[in-house]
Amino acid sequence: MIVIAAVLVGSQATAAVSRVSASPGPASAFALVARTGSATPRLRPDRADWEKIKSAAGLRRLALAPHRTARFRAFSASLGLNELVSVHRLAPGRCANAVTDLFDNLLDLDNAYPGENWAPLRRLVAKQPSLHACAPRPAKRHLPTLLS
Repeated sequence: MIVIAAVLVGSQATAAVSRVSASPGPASAFALVARTGSATPRLRPDRADWEKIKSAAGLRRLALAPHRTARFRAFSASLGLNELVSVHRLAPGRCANAVTDLFDNLLDLDNAYPGENWAPLRRLVAKQPSLHACAPRPAKRHLPTLLS
């Protein structure tokens, strides 16, 4: 019985150490994810990636709402991070900075614990660059030419 408990505790500790040592720091986490995308980075995401970014921002907004539990904040942040993982690579610029800020905010929320003060992060998010820099440009409309 003691041997089984020791093996279980040892395997959990090994898994925790491998997660900690294999995971990059928060500052480079999104850069690592972004490198796995397409070969040529774009300044703006396509429509599918824009929808993922918007949903991740909505999950951040939900997680930062007052009177949420730490578990709710962490779960919302986890869902938002899963959305951002599949966004294709973005070229450096305002959009990439805004998405990186979003990713970092979600990482902070993913580690939420009971009793934590979220007012400073709410103020920071309010001052961060807008994600509307990432919105796809509207398609050019060609007006028909009238020949008389």
